[in-house]
Amino acid sequence: MELAVISMKNHVENQEISRQIRDYHKKKGQPLAIRFSEELTHILLEAPCLYIPDPSMLNKDISISGTVRVYADHAEIYPQKTGSTIHLFLDSELIDELEQIRARVKNKTQDEVISELLMRGLRSYHSERKDSR
Repeated sequence: MELAVISMKNHVENQEISRQIRDYHKKKGQPLAIRFSEELTHILLEAPCLYIPDPSMLNKDISISGTVRVYADHAEIYPQKTGSTIHLFLDSELIDELEQIRARVKNKTQDEVISELLMRGLRSYHSERKDSR
């Protein structure tokens, strides 16, 4: 199971923040693991979803591994999703075009080329959609 992780320096202010997060998790009945680095210099909070009682607690000193969603009264941190394998069947014309593109950018794999093309297409789609509103 993937976990969202917060890492912060171990000092009094961050210890209080950790306690508040721990208490908020207890109140919501959600799991939370609190660990310390080997040298005891950092506090690590791990959970399938980290609930932060006040979004202002997420200051620049806190390192976050995950995706943050901020709400009016709290924030939630979800684990970063890993990539998944899909099977994509392309017709011969598209494969030829992909090979031509890949031949021009020799330092990229076919996966990287396809990913970049999809991202460019999505950006173009979103900008067209914005313009039509």
